[in-house]
Amino acid sequence: MTDIRLIASDVDGTMLPRGGVISDNLRRAVTLCRARGIPFIIASGRWIGAMGDVIDQAGCRGLPLIIANGAAILDGDGQPMKEWLLDDDDTRRMYDILRRFDVQINSYGRGVLYCLNTAALRRRSSMIESYIGGKGHRLVLEDRAAFESEGLRSAYKLEALSEDPAIIGAVREALRDTGLSVTHSSARNVEIMARGVNKGAALRWLAARLGIPTEACMAFGDNMNDRDLLAAAGWSVAVGNADPALKAAARIVAPADVDDGVAKVIFERVLELEL
Repeated sequence: MTDIRLIASDVDGTMLPRGGVISDNLRRAVTLCRARGIPFIIASGRWIGAMGDVIDQAGCRGLPLIIANGAAILDGDGQPMKEWLLDDDDTRRMYDILRRFDVQINSYGRGVLYCLNTAALRRRSSMIESYIGGKGHRLVLEDRAAFESEGLRSAYKLEALSEDPAIIGAVREALRDTGLSVTHSSARNVEIMARGVNKGAALRWLAARLGIPTEACMAFGDNMNDRDLLAAAGWSVAVGNADPALKAAARIVAPADVDDGVAKVIFERVLELEL
């Protein structure tokens, strides 16, 4: 039997097909893993306000949670165990760069999300609705004064969003030599965290806290913001719909998200049961 003692997984495009829901198979896999003492850790670029439904659907309530691409680890009650915040001067510097472009700009903080220029996305209403998923979380829309006075302090990450590939390409180029952690989770976004912050660093910190060697960790992902997560785990798994570069670097390539790739690998490699 494969000696896996911790499983970490990205959400969107990995355990959650875009536009879909968490499958019954994955929920059963999480339940069986937890019964064997194997925690299933969600590692997402999302903020906590957009995680409630996913946590409940997957059966992960009460487990630690990695959010904002590794900028924070929350305990089972949703309280910070560890945070890696952007320096306020760096946040201001990145904000000044992003303002040059016609993009939606998001600033993710502890329990609050600030959004500017939401008109840059044609699917504005559906995007905004997806940001809210629990009590006690604030969404501050189109308030430049609040964004600049509050949103640029103690931020987990900044994000730029556009449906124009040329704009996103220009933003990525402008951020190339900033010295910060810059990545993306889709073709239409750019995400900025403090230097060295990523899902993999968060996984290593959490595994050490739990007394689990990274060689006994399994990690799942689909996009480039999952690269460090997979690199940190002894068992790296890219789902079939993943970025080709991620699949090339992974130890295992699973079926696609829509084909229950995460659940199938867990049943076969970890639980050694038939799905």
